Amino acid sequence: MRLEEITVKLRRRTAWEALDLGHALLRAWAGPAYRAWFATYWVAGLLLIALFRLLDWPPGAMLVLWWLKPVFDRVLLFTYSRALFGQPVTVMEVWRALPGILRQPGILSGLTIRRFSPSRAFLLPVWQLEAQKGAEARGRFRVLGRRASGSAAWLIFVCANLVMILWISLILLVEFMMPQGSEGLFSWNDFFGGTEMPLWQEVLINLLSMAAETLVEPFYVASGFSLYLNRRSELEGWDIDLAFRRLAARLSEAGGAAVRGGLLALLLCAGLLATPEPVWAQAENVAITVPETTALSRPKQVIKEILADPVFGKEAEEKQWKAKKDKAEKKEKEPSRLDPYFEMLARLIESLVGGLRVVAWIVAGIVVAFLVYLVIRYRDYWLPGGREKPLPPEFLFGLDVRPESLPDDVVAAARAALAAERVEEALSLLYRGALVVLIHRVQVEFRAGDTENDCLHRVHGRLEKLAEDYFGRLLENWRSVAYARRVPPMPDLESLCSGWEQHFGSRARVA
Repeated sequence: MRLEEITVKLRRRTAWEALDLGHALLRAWAGPAYRAWFATYWVAGLLLIALFRLLDWPPGAMLVLWWLKPVFDRVLLFTYSRALFGQPVTVMEVWRALPGILRQPGILSGLTIRRFSPSRAFLLPVWQLEAQKGAEARGRFRVLGRRASGSAAWLIFVCANLVMILWISLILLVEFMMPQGSEGLFSWNDFFGGTEMPLWQEVLINLLSMAAETLVEPFYVASGFSLYLNRRSELEGWDIDLAFRRLAARLSEAGGAAVRGGLLALLLCAGLLATPEPVWAQAENVAITVPETTALSRPKQVIKEILADPVFGKEAEEKQWKAKKDKAEKKEKEPSRLDPYFEMLARLIESLVGGLRVVAWIVAGIVVAFLVYLVIRYRDYWLPGGREKPLPPEFLFGLDVRPESLPDDVVAAARAALAAERVEEALSLLYRGALVVLIHRVQVEFRAGDTENDCLHRVHGRLEKLAEDYFGRLLENWRSVAYARRVPPMPDLESLCSGWEQHFGSRARVA
């Protein structure tokens, strides 16, 4: 990316300034953007209107066109990304690039699971311009959205409501321009209910919807793109990089500039030597005259004279006839042409409330079912006496931990094994004896698949500090012999034998 060719001034902006920059970008690139929009969106819209007219479902064209907006957003982003580097595209270039745009990553995801993403325009460049996909794209989304996702959500909220307001306003505008007493233009029940409508009304309603989208969608994509540029500039320091590049360019020209500066200084010094002595001009004598007193110098007297004149100071009382209003003769107020629309809006709100009520009941049912599942799943933890204690394991990582597998005197047996230089057997006896005590006396719930580290974690906090430290040393020495085949020093082994009775013998205390 050649940052020096970017036509936008790179500087640190807040998220709201970046969104406002999108408006400025649209004004600057409105020609290429709207040409590309009309060449794709409007062509597709007219074809869909004709198709769904044959299928006898007028709203289908509007709904499908709305669902495909992420595809047309890619066309706008293609136009903006080229204009950003001073390369405005023509309609033919857009048509030639359209197959490649449709093959870029994320188009299927943008039309399905991410169709209702509140950051759709903000994250679209990650797919289209960076060509990221899969886990890399999701990671990029998280990085970019940490400080800009809220502004992106507000952007789509404002634009979506603005489209709806513009569409209804355009319908009402056409309605108001129709002759008095003529048939109304629009009926929600007829349009969505499948009732036969005149062809011109169906086409006009769809065209007004497309017009509302045309007024808002280019601004929405431009603002999302400017928010993306601002976030990348903030993360990657584009403004700093560009400043260093310009500084390097100026330094490369510093040699020639220094020579020209020296010559200019010599010329200035020569000019200063030729400057003559300063002199003072003789001042002229100006006569100051005082104007004569006029009427404006005595305002109070002038006002009194004007009011004394009969023309200006005359006071008169006049009476006029005024007809009384008769309440009985008042005309009944004609019903407003907006009343059907208010009734329609009330029905629409009522249906939405009913739908939300159904959704709320479904969510409540899911929550209740989930709570019932949790209660049943973890009933052993809260029912008194309901939890059955699991059977203690008989073997842990290949070691027999049944009490009957140990000798009566573990320490004596371990010392005898040490005397016969069977170090692994001696440590095995001490380690197994400690595990048996932990299982049956301390009630530590080991599992059959636990490792040595799992055992150490389960013992933590269940023994006194000294006993826990002893168990850790015993475990490390056992690992050293069993896995690494390294025999510990004899003093360490004697220390383990001496400490076992204290921490795990019959008189040992637990935490």
